[in-house]
Amino acid sequence: MSKKRNKGQDKKPDFLADLNADILDDLTEKGRISNAAGLAGELTELEEVTDICGLRFNGYLAKIETKRPSGIIDEVIVAFTEAAVDRGKTGDGLRLENYFLPGSRLLISGRQQALKDFKSGKVLVFILAEYIGLSPKAMLQNDIALMGELKYKPTYRETPRGKRISDIFVEVKNVLTGTSCYIPCICWQENADEVAGWQPGDKVKLLGRCQRREYLKKTEKEIKTVYEISVSFIKRIGEAGNEIKNNR
Repeated sequence: MSKKRNKGQDKKPDFLADLNADILDDLTEKGRISNAAGLAGELTELEEVTDICGLRFNGYLAKIETKRPSGIIDEVIVAFTEAAVDRGKTGDGLRLENYFLPGSRLLISGRQQALKDFKSGKVLVFILAEYIGLSPKAMLQNDIALMGELKYKPTYRETPRGKRISDIFVEVKNVLTGTSCYIPCICWQENADEVAGWQPGDKVKLLGRCQRREYLKKTEKEIKTVYEISVSFIKRIGEAGNEIKNNR
């Protein structure tokens, strides 16, 4: 006599989803951190600034390039102050631009942020670094983990090539102002189908990477560049109006 199979026993494991869930748990310390970014890549630009989008900020803006498994290069913007810099023993006394040289591999941890420049109307999507230092042997990394609420109803669409997309904005704490900011995220294929019916106020957790994407609208002649989180794993952990248990 054959044994009765348990429900779901025949379901094939989704190893990629399991891996993404493990990375998400690791970055957020199993839900105790709501916003975490881990990045390692090559420095291409470094600029000393006194403000970000009109908000006073005495520090630096850097552009970091990191490669996807497919080989495509992504550019990530990072903001940081001198307090976040790990100079080790070799960087003492050097100006930062003489220590963080173009082509240097930097290891960065921090939080994903977004700020709107009200003069230009543009939104800067960036990592606010809590740690940044030279790490020549660091493996390339581009992992963003977020837990927050959906700000607007997802926008579902399909590209001319048949790819299904949902655009969402996830509300997180704005570290620089103490208010909120809204991180633009893009979901693909099955993830896009899943989130299409979600509502503003739904609470989600997700894992993705920060990417730069260029596009040209049919009604415009200028190529536009956007920075956003390309989502690889997303889960709804609470519906609008309901409290999340065991998460903060």
